[in-house]
Order: sequence, then C-alpha cells, then structure tokens
Amino acid sequence: MANNYLEFSQVLPNLRAEEESWLTDQLVVVYVFGDHEYTEETLPEECDKSKADWLGPRVFRDLKDYTPDYDGWCGFEYAFEEGVNLGTKDWGRCFWVYAEERGEPEFVAHLVQKYLRMFRANEYWELSYAATCGKPCIGAFGGGAVFVTADGFEHMNDLDFCKIRLIPI
Repeated sequence: MANNYLEFSQVLPNLRAEEESWLTDQLVVVYVFGDHEYTEETLPEECDKSKADWLGPRVFRDLKDYTPDYDGWCGFEYAFEEGVNLGTKDWGRCFWVYAEERGEPEFVAHLVQKYLRMFRANEYWELSYAATCGKPCIGAFGGGAVFVTADGFEHMNDLDFCKIRLIPI
C-alpha cells in the first residue's frame, strides 16, 4: 500500500490588517443550528456539536460540494507570515496556504475568489499543485493548477489536460 499526497504552497501577498481579519473570520469553524451560527467560543452548553445542521469554516457555508470533516478542517493548512520567511521574494505580510500531505485546491480557490471579490476585484491568483506517491505506483503522479479571479475559477489537472490532447494536433 502506497501513501498518496497532494501538495501545494502559495501566498496572498501584501495583506492589510482588514484583509487578514476577514480571512481569519472566514476560516473560523462554525456550528449551525437552524438559523443560528456559533463558534466554538459562543456555542451554548445546550447545543450538542454532533447534532449541528452544518459545521465547517464559515467561508464554505455556500459551497454545495463541501462535506464537513469531523473537525471542520478547511482542506488546507495556512498561516499568516512575513513574506521574507518564504523564500527569496518579499511578499510583505501574507496569507500562506499549503498542503504537505493532502489538500483541496478547489476549497482554496473558493476562499480566494471571495477574497478577490471583496478586496482586489481586478487581480487574479494562481495555485499549482503536485500529486505524488510514496512508491512508484502507475497513475499516482501528476498535478494541476487553479486560476482564480473575483468572478470565478478554473481548475485543470493533468488527466483533464491529457483528455484534451486526444483531439489531433
């Protein structure tokens, strides 16, 4: 049995304080009971978390395909960093998204699309990722990319690209 990984690393650079605050707020895990939304800190004692109508990061409440993980995992790791800690380019204060073992590029894209719509409507953002395997298993290696604007995002993995190439060049 081989281990499969989906890995990526990218930043939203040069954040202002209000942008960082918005991102933090969007990634808070919320528990929804009917019309009421609670965070871990505001959840009344009489509400049993396991009986929530919905749970997950606030940003995904409108995402049809989001299936909450047992703890509301957002589908990627993240940190707010000073960009000089992430290689040679100075990204300023940045939102770093990454996955070392498993990640959901389309979940990142959903968050970033909302962010761009809110703060940087004329900009775009891209994320590339690698699919790797702990052993040389056939078909277990590849990757893809996501391109995000304020209006939407497109995702293509290596298999989608190969299918397009079935058309004679």
